Amino acid sequence: MTKIILPPERRVGHLTVLRQGEREISPTEYAALTPREQLALIRNAQGKQKYDLLLNSQKAERLVPLLHPQELYLTVNLLGATDSLELLALSSPEQITLLLDLDCWDGDMLSPVLSLRWLELLAQCGEEKLCQLVRQIEPEVLALFLKKHLTIIRGIEAYDDDDADNARRLESLYDIDYHSEDAAKIIGAMLKLWQDREQESYLLLMEMIRSENLTALEEEIYQARNNRLLDLGIIPHQEARSIYGYLDPESFVPGGKSNFALEAEDLQNPLALLVQAQPEHLLADILAAGIDHETACELMHLTNRKMSADRADLASPQDVAQAVQGIYDTLNLALEYLAGNDIGKAEQIIHSTYLLHLFQLGHSLIKKRQARAQTLAKGPIYPFVDYPELLFIDSLLEQPALFYRAPGAETPSQLQKLTSIKDLELVDRRLTQVEALELLFTTALPFTLPDPADEEAQQLTLSGIFMTAVAQRLLGEPFAANPLDKNCLADLAAMTVTDDSRWESFARNLHATVAELNPQCLFFCEFCLELWQDFFSDADALDQVEAAECFLWLK
Repeated sequence: MTKIILPPERRVGHLTVLRQGEREISPTEYAALTPREQLALIRNAQGKQKYDLLLNSQKAERLVPLLHPQELYLTVNLLGATDSLELLALSSPEQITLLLDLDCWDGDMLSPVLSLRWLELLAQCGEEKLCQLVRQIEPEVLALFLKKHLTIIRGIEAYDDDDADNARRLESLYDIDYHSEDAAKIIGAMLKLWQDREQESYLLLMEMIRSENLTALEEEIYQARNNRLLDLGIIPHQEARSIYGYLDPESFVPGGKSNFALEAEDLQNPLALLVQAQPEHLLADILAAGIDHETACELMHLTNRKMSADRADLASPQDVAQAVQGIYDTLNLALEYLAGNDIGKAEQIIHSTYLLHLFQLGHSLIKKRQARAQTLAKGPIYPFVDYPELLFIDSLLEQPALFYRAPGAETPSQLQKLTSIKDLELVDRRLTQVEALELLFTTALPFTLPDPADEEAQQLTLSGIFMTAVAQRLLGEPFAANPLDKNCLADLAAMTVTDDSRWESFARNLHATVAELNPQCLFFCEFCLELWQDFFSDADALDQVEAAECFLWLK
């Protein structure tokens, strides 16, 4: 048996929350754990470790059917179906049905290739499993899977001991035309087993295959499949997109939630999926205090709805983890917006408000900021914004939105998720700064921006345009963004950076100019001064017109 790691745990409501930290336990200790304790370990494991924990448990037959179907689906996909046969053999018919629902459909059509592959895998799970499945899986589902690969030519009504053709009837009771050699090999053995050991189910299945129209049966099973997936929150893409519906934050009122217990009553615990991401801030404090089974199921429903909307891969642990994290982050925004740091109030909101509505509120808080960013992206200064503002606007318009933080004196630049109201406040501050910058260049300055289509202006930025006008004023010319003579660079350096007193006077005068025009643009003044000092303090750069053209507008 592989080494087992046991995380410390604490019980909360219907869930077992696993804390950080771990210790090793022996196989003997593992065997002595109760099924609930073993299940807590299994839910916290992934892939091969989960598989080993399940199959090394003496209670495996009880534990495997307790897995959430998506937990089982992820495990099978991580290991590979052929390496998961023992796990499939222990799975319930309901779990198997959902695995087929998740893996065998191409749009609204059952995939012939995948359906035959899954029939082959199930055949390898042993005779007992096959007999259980033909008895307990909905016969319409099996009928469709088989009908995709065979045609019944004659049935039991044509059976006659004196008919010489019966000598060629492979199944004795039915003449079957298989659509491929693989189908004949795989399905033929299954039908022979069912005829011998499960004759009642076998006859029902075969007569259903004969009587049902393939197109009608496929449509019927497709709708039934969608209903089963709906129970997990997995819905068609277009319908799922409503998760991103806008709710006005100013008029949002929490409450109105009815009991989610009925929806969660027949669902397995989704904790193994929910622990693939970590909540932060206020939501982390709430979940650390524990959530009940109904809330856990509602969280998973919301995650699945998001994955459907995003066309995420349900078989990818990375996609699942990303979706869960996105749900946590967006819910936290909504809770902090409504409750501040009041944990008690936030808990009351969670219990009284549908999580879908809280997610939409959190998403709407971001959408409001994105709308402002979109206005800036369509505005007159966008073709010329410097890289800090360009990266800020473009990152905020990403899906999901990100906040670009420019480098500081001791911190590198970074992209961060929007997970708290504090993050939104930082975004608001930067949006206000860039909006002020737009006002500066469109109303306050005594010159206009060049035409973005002008080839000579395409390399220019706001800082270069502004500092070109500043340079013109230093040279005794009007304060205007007119191209500079390249021979003036040495004179500009001499007037501004040759000693500390000149630099301090230059910086002080520029601060005063910008403060008078628009005090909210002093951040831009600091950026321009930094660029000016870096360039004009470099003696080599002064001799390179190409380098200067990346900063100032030269002719």
